[in-house]
Amino acid sequence: MKELVKEISGLMGSSVTAACCLGIPAVVGAVAAAGLGFLINDFILFPLFFGLVGFTLWALYRSTRTHASMTPFWVGLAGAGLAAVGLFVHPWLVWTGLGTLLAGSVWDAWNGRGRLACATDPGAPGAAQK
Repeated sequence: MKELVKEISGLMGSSVTAACCLGIPAVVGAVAAAGLGFLINDFILFPLFFGLVGFTLWALYRSTRTHASMTPFWVGLAGAGLAAVGLFVHPWLVWTGLGTLLAGSVWDAWNGRGRLACATDPGAPGAAQK
């Protein structure tokens, strides 16, 4: 669960950074009102966006490495690539890419949920053996 929190927090930071890069008025106004108006500069926002997407991919890679399937990581990597390209091409590609990255993170969390053993099952670890 900790890995999912890291992935989602990186993804939320990436989303806010992308919104600032794309010039969405509500987000730009909120950042300026918080006294962080100096951050509204592409010279700062682009490396911040790529760093946060990279952090999300790193957390996703570490999490999927422990599970049986690396497919969620490859889906997230494709989404990150789409978001990076979309930053220079079209805003909808950014949001589609970040959504795909989110889907990879949720898929990984779904794969990683633990299976609970029933205490009445005689073959379960920790069950009393007769």
